[in-house]
Amino acid sequence: MLSQHLQNTRRRQVPRSSISIATEQELLMLLPDLEVATTLVENYFDRIHWFMLVFHQRDFRNKFQNLYGPGPRPSNEASQTNGRVGYIAVLLAVFATSLQYTNAEQKDLLLSHGIDTEALKDKILVGLKLRFLDIISLGSLEVVQMCILLGSYYLYHGEPEMAWPLCGSGLRIAQALNLHRRVPNDKSDDESLRKMIEDRKRAWWAIYEIETFCSMLYGFPSSISDRDCDVAPLNPYDEYSGSMSEEQYATKPNLLFFKCAMSKLSAIVKSALDDLYGTRCDGERQGPSQAARLKSLVNKVASLNSRLLRWNDTLSPKLKYDELAGQSLTSDQVAGRSTQSEVEFEEHLFRLQALSLKLAYENARILVHRPLLSFKMRRPPSEAREDTPGCQDPFQLAMHTCRDAALQISQVGSTTYLREASETYAIAFVSLHLLTAGVTLCISISLDPLSLKAYESRMGIRRLMQIQALLKDKSIVAAQGLDITTRLMSLVMAKEVDAMFEVGPGGQPTGKRSTDYERGDTSTGMSVERSSEQAPAQTPVEALAAADGDLSELSHIDLPSETITGTFDDQLVEFCENTFMTEAVLEYEQGWIAITNPLSVANPNEEPVFFDNQQDTFLGGTSLGQEQGWIWGWNFLG
Repeated sequence: MLSQHLQNTRRRQVPRSSISIATEQELLMLLPDLEVATTLVENYFDRIHWFMLVFHQRDFRNKFQNLYGPGPRPSNEASQTNGRVGYIAVLLAVFATSLQYTNAEQKDLLLSHGIDTEALKDKILVGLKLRFLDIISLGSLEVVQMCILLGSYYLYHGEPEMAWPLCGSGLRIAQALNLHRRVPNDKSDDESLRKMIEDRKRAWWAIYEIETFCSMLYGFPSSISDRDCDVAPLNPYDEYSGSMSEEQYATKPNLLFFKCAMSKLSAIVKSALDDLYGTRCDGERQGPSQAARLKSLVNKVASLNSRLLRWNDTLSPKLKYDELAGQSLTSDQVAGRSTQSEVEFEEHLFRLQALSLKLAYENARILVHRPLLSFKMRRPPSEAREDTPGCQDPFQLAMHTCRDAALQISQVGSTTYLREASETYAIAFVSLHLLTAGVTLCISISLDPLSLKAYESRMGIRRLMQIQALLKDKSIVAAQGLDITTRLMSLVMAKEVDAMFEVGPGGQPTGKRSTDYERGDTSTGMSVERSSEQAPAQTPVEALAAADGDLSELSHIDLPSETITGTFDDQLVEFCENTFMTEAVLEYEQGWIAITNPLSVANPNEEPVFFDNQQDTFLGGTSLGQEQGWIWGWNFLG
């Protein structure tokens, strides 16, 4: 018997006696024959399920068998329509996603059945769009799963304008179903209840993850309040999972460890978005002084950094990329499941999961430390040490951390793991982070274009472009990223040429950078400088500037919380705006507009599209845009 909590959830759903038979029949007509469908389902569980883990494999397969029955086509009876339509919608979303990742052998097999993969995928997506309102009116768990699958598909394939509304629809239904709340008596002996609870948790944490990732990438406001959520974390030893063998129960790491880790990392990223970039920070900007607000900002970054470090330390060794990166793989191990045993295939998936977590972690480091890049400590010239991060300077440590994170991302191409990922759902996830690192390194070069560190960053960009070139035929995100990185690198090269010829009358190098100036804060005795508003540079959300520090010295540099806190609790220091950073952002602004907004070139009368973070509106356009530079324009102190 279901708990009272679940019964109340059901009563709050909009009553639907049945969905139209015509809708069900239209969706059924989109389903391919059994052999084709079986191929696509198997491909989904081989290449995609390990990343999503949004439902239980055994339960999904049982429903698949029941739907298709003992014939080449699924049954067309109209009985139990409401229950079937939800699953059919999920199945169609699985098919559409799976079709995107079929290999040459599978494409030939499907072609022998008269199936063109692109045509079938487009047909399914169009059909789901046409009946979307009918489907979401069901308000069921399956509808949430469908929204997660489709939202993730569009997000990872370069269409955030489709992904965000889909995720929003799934989130609203999930909240209406109380998926964000802990179910009373979740330790019940009722097996059906325990399984339903695990189903609900998987759906909730999946929608939480995709909502947070979308917000992080494009600056969309999150609709999730952590204070309103008390759902239990995912169970890494879910007894109903088809991803575990019996001997793994409560003894060995399994594929669910990845989803548990990713959900915890998403919670940290969500906290960073709320605490560092969220609108609730506006009230704190009315504090007594900018110095006090900066101290609060530094301490928030320190706290979030500590959470990131703890998260990374608690990862299972199976999911620690740095511990696995030195392992060499045979060609059979890289090739795919057809040449692997079950144990080898599981190890293959662990490597893909470790790679995904590594990229997500480095990206989170950049996101968390970006606010401090807008400032620097003021020192007399005799005390300035730009080449060595001082233990008392949180701003330089933040720069080192961001640059190190970008270089870490650039090094994934040196392993065979990338070849493994190129045939799976992880390819788009990887490509998004390659673009992040590329723009980060481009801007870091512009801060000091003739330094050794700039050379190391150029080598990092070269590695990234090689990876993007390798993946561009398989991922539109990689192709877009390669184009953007190439053009931004052209701007970098032009800046280096300018720097080469900046010499004074006596042959000494001279610069054109503006100097800092003080605006005294009488309440604290601290010198503060911040521009009244920050230029809205058009660069990817996680792409942040970083400078200083050799790669060999940075591989393990972190930002200890005690260092930052001690800096501002134990002494008064002077700080000012990092004008080098501001100038770098300004220099890239026009270049980025030309790359990402071709309309501004094709039609000179068309206003360029900017994202104004202070007004939360798109200026010059009325449609949803793909703005990836939102955090560059953020005014962290007001």
